[in-house]
Amino acid sequence: MKDEDWDTDTVIVWHIALNDLAITADEFDTAKRKSLGLQWPPTAPADFLALGRTETASEYPSVQSAFTTACQNCGMRGDVKRNWKHEVIYETANRIGWGVLASATDHYFKTFQGVYDEVVREHKNGERFEIPQERQLAYKRTVVKAGSETDKKITAKLAELRRLSA
Repeated sequence: MKDEDWDTDTVIVWHIALNDLAITADEFDTAKRKSLGLQWPPTAPADFLALGRTETASEYPSVQSAFTTACQNCGMRGDVKRNWKHEVIYETANRIGWGVLASATDHYFKTFQGVYDEVVREHKNGERFEIPQERQLAYKRTVVKAGSETDKKITAKLAELRRLSA
């Protein structure tokens, strides 16, 4: 593109498109740096973003990976341990519905992508989502050491109960 191709309308359209694509400052800097070394600059905002967005550049799983993870986890039955990989995947699954994702095919990917992008955008803007901890408590046996403060309290309480029951 020539400098004269960058009129105000073009800049505004690119600004809107890159914001809708949820570009981060790091991704923008990476894309800008990479585009300077290209023979031809990117002609579309999505192409520009692709220069800066890699799996390692983003803290979020790719949409394809998130879709696979959500479908697998939603398809599990019973109280089993699920690996959501990131809280945005869990939130996306909740918004769409586990039953829908449990039986989803690749034809549902576009719908998933729209909801996932929205959740990622909200997360980037500060919204926090949480994956609930497992409901089952692990058994942990803790032995009270003789002579410890806890041992003294237990002994005193037992003595008090014996006096009351006698």
